[in-house]
Amino acid sequence: MRIVSSEFLVKGQRLLRFYSYYSLFLALFLTIVDSLDSSNIIIGGTAPNIFLVCVSLYVIVAAGFVTFASRNPNPQTAISYVFIEIAILATLMYASGGTDSGFSSLILIPVVISNLLAPGVLGLGVAAWTSIAVFYIQLFWLGKFTTPEIVNAGLKGLLFFTLATITQGLSKRLQSTLSLADQQATRIRRLQHFSKKTLQGLPSGVIACDKNHQVLLYNHQAAKWFTLFELAPLPGLLQQAKTGSKLTIGQTRLILNRVPIEQSEPGDYLLYLEDSARIDAEAQQLKLASLGRLTASIAHEIRNPLSALRQASQLLAETDYLKAPEQKLTHIIEQHCMRINRTIEDILQLSRRTQACRETLKLKPWLQHFKEHFTSLHQDKSFRLELACDEELLIHFDPDHLQQILHNLCSNGLRHAWQQQGPDTALQLQAIHTNNRLQLRIMDNGPGVSDDQQEHLFEPFYTTEHDGTGLGLYLSRELCEANQATIQYIRMQRQTCFIIESDPIQPKNQQKVHNA
Repeated sequence: MRIVSSEFLVKGQRLLRFYSYYSLFLALFLTIVDSLDSSNIIIGGTAPNIFLVCVSLYVIVAAGFVTFASRNPNPQTAISYVFIEIAILATLMYASGGTDSGFSSLILIPVVISNLLAPGVLGLGVAAWTSIAVFYIQLFWLGKFTTPEIVNAGLKGLLFFTLATITQGLSKRLQSTLSLADQQATRIRRLQHFSKKTLQGLPSGVIACDKNHQVLLYNHQAAKWFTLFELAPLPGLLQQAKTGSKLTIGQTRLILNRVPIEQSEPGDYLLYLEDSARIDAEAQQLKLASLGRLTASIAHEIRNPLSALRQASQLLAETDYLKAPEQKLTHIIEQHCMRINRTIEDILQLSRRTQACRETLKLKPWLQHFKEHFTSLHQDKSFRLELACDEELLIHFDPDHLQQILHNLCSNGLRHAWQQQGPDTALQLQAIHTNNRLQLRIMDNGPGVSDDQQEHLFEPFYTTEHDGTGLGLYLSRELCEANQATIQYIRMQRQTCFIIESDPIQPKNQQKVHNA
């Protein structure tokens, strides 16, 4: 209610200023008419000198009231001017011949204004003051004690009180309406703030347009992809695009949806712009979660009989009556049990981390830590693992996922390069910033992948090795997509190269950076 009262007070001050302008205009108008009416036929016929003095005083008082009203006083405090103005108008009415002169109608306006500005006892006091002024002038100053004049004065007083009562009722109704309107306006402002905050926080770009393709509203995400201004034309690329269109902005691939707005101006519509990489990452998360539930449900059912089968094969191989051919068969059984177990382990790796917990990593110290760990795991082989990475490069990635991806790629590169190069095997991890993207290259000096095998490279269970599971590269691609990154294979001269590509991170925008 305090907000409503203050709002009503502001509107009262505005009405008070308008009324002060009216009073000054009326005073000046009466002064002009009096100066033009030299014979005092229209006004001031009874007492011309008194009329001239009063109208001059009216101009001075009204001008002072204009100055006073411009300072935003309390409307109830300013009602004191109304008492003075009624006294002046009553005197002008006396100087013009009484109630028949028309001034009694002018007195009605201050009564109405005072009851609008100060409803209650103060407004009724103005009505009483006006009635007394009319009675005194008509009956005492002019000496008209006839019955018609007394009745006429009484009716005037009744009119003043009736008008005051009606005006106060309207004032209360107006204040109630203003209160309701203020509450609705406050609610609308709150909803606008909520909607704006929600809109700006959306990961998708949102643009509101009218039928003439003028931009009405947009969020920060849309402004990152396009140059937008309110009430400016929509970029031509978006004007021509239809629902389901795929747009490429730099390295970002967008999917556009156009939605018409019902119950709005005809032709209004919304454009939703979604990053396909984010959608793919969300789909990948769902895929990993589904695969995790699947593998968790079947792991127990497969591993228990597999363990029993392997144990039975080992016990059978220890018996004395088996000959060499039977011993070979038990060895085959055990080898295939181990291969099935490795396949289960690779599949379970997809389900152990269904959500990517991405962190901002300082890439060079993290790669140095990986180099030490990987070298310690392969101490039985002589090879070189080189690093090429700038100190300031950062990457936003799940560290466990990145560890698993690099281990798979480096292990594959080491295995294939060792078959051809032996102790001259060389691996290299190179990180570069190119085309506004961060590239992490894993290279080896092995024989590479043949052209007919490249199209199947990332398919699950595709392998060229007898004891391989074919899930290493597939797992690496799935984990990259879960981190909004991509992985691809390129054939380089005398080198095999896999490239992991992701969005770069600027150091100045980061608050928390992990070295390893």
